[in-house]
Amino acid sequence: MNLNFEFQIFTSLMRLAYFSPLNPAPSGISDYSLELLPALGAHADITLVVDGYTPTDAALKAFRVLDDKAYDARAFDLALYQLGNSPAHAYIYERALREPGVIALHDLVLHHLVAWLTLHRGDAAGYIAAMRAEYGDAGARLAEREALGLEALNRFDYPLSERVIRNARGVIAHSRYVANAARRIAPAIPVAQIPHEMPEIPMLSQRVARAQLNLPPDGKLIGTFGNLGPTKRTPILFDAFRATRRAFPDARLLLVGASSPNFDARGLIDLFQLHDAAQILGHVPFDAFHAYMAAMDVCVNLRYPTAGETSGAVLRAMALAKPVVVSRVGWFAELPDDAVAKIDVDDREVAQLSATLTRLLQDKALSLALGARARHYAREQCVVQDAARAYAEFLQAIIDGRAESKTFEKPTPRAARHASDEIHASRAARSAAPGQHNLESEISESASANDWRADVTRAFVELGLDADDPVLENIARAASELGLSET
Repeated sequence: MNLNFEFQIFTSLMRLAYFSPLNPAPSGISDYSLELLPALGAHADITLVVDGYTPTDAALKAFRVLDDKAYDARAFDLALYQLGNSPAHAYIYERALREPGVIALHDLVLHHLVAWLTLHRGDAAGYIAAMRAEYGDAGARLAEREALGLEALNRFDYPLSERVIRNARGVIAHSRYVANAARRIAPAIPVAQIPHEMPEIPMLSQRVARAQLNLPPDGKLIGTFGNLGPTKRTPILFDAFRATRRAFPDARLLLVGASSPNFDARGLIDLFQLHDAAQILGHVPFDAFHAYMAAMDVCVNLRYPTAGETSGAVLRAMALAKPVVVSRVGWFAELPDDAVAKIDVDDREVAQLSATLTRLLQDKALSLALGARARHYAREQCVVQDAARAYAEFLQAIIDGRAESKTFEKPTPRAARHASDEIHASRAARSAAPGQHNLESEISESASANDWRADVTRAFVELGLDADDPVLENIARAASELGLSET
């Protein structure tokens, strides 16, 4: 599936210095680069610039590797900096300030990285100066109190990404949220909005995945994936899950991913008395990570506050046709309403999340439909080769001095027709809790009839459902009720 971009024919490949954490460096962007680089290598002569280690992924053996200390910008046409908000990006941030290039901004908030480069290294004056430069004397006073340990400021309110954005030759963003912020900060800098890539992930049936992982074949399983930390709304998830167990006493919650330092997930399990139902699995290898996703009935990825990040874990779950519940913030809010379920971050958050989980666990047809739309989105918008071509077009335009801000994405088709107003009213009246979003309406209003049926057909075939499986009768009934069964 190709985006209909117009590409210039280049007489020679651009010489690209590619700065990024790479495995074994601890960053989700290591995995992002592992997936992007082979496709991007068709468009550029790439040298990987690392910080004192050797990349371990076999797929990257074909690329030259250069240590940052030996880097000479004169040997390249352009530097591409994959930049995120963690210490693994420290050398990239510092190099991007010294040698302007294109930054792929995975997090709008870089405050934690800047604090690590200054406060963590004993440079309180540097931290205060950075805050003063962007936020004036008021920012400097907040930084002074933070440095003295008198008062912790909310780092998400002070991104500290402004300097590196203004210094860049161009910015790549994965969301409107970050792209618009970059344009406000530096209106003269070209910004390319390129969807986060996601490679084709082989489907694994829930039944097979559970057998492989020794999980209950029939129990209700909810999973949350990726690093656990304060921004993942874990107390909200535990509270909502505890309420959901009133309808599904056998439900289990699996937390798959490493915990952030000083984040006590086990203590929260004790607090919510979920010892018999919630399990922390920690970091698992990629194959097991995908298998656990395939085994779930519902995946949850809440977020607040947001650093402007995209979530590879969410896209992986979507690519595996899982129904995913996310917070309505940042990039997550930009996902199609018919492809994920969205929860508002407000005083109804727990009730809304519990009602949504209960609805998805109750209605297999609705769950399959939501998962099918999620997989359709991932396969249409997140193709690795499309992302690589968009990167190449933008980077070459930067080199040629003709770059302009541009959004690289496919238009999302709207429905050929809507379900009747009576059906919407009926569904709204049957909502499990006040404020719960009407998932059936969101799916039916956004998906074309033919696309919906094709996606669900592919999903149940790939998931291993037999032709006489009773769930197919439920799907047909749901499709009819939603007005999707006719051509």
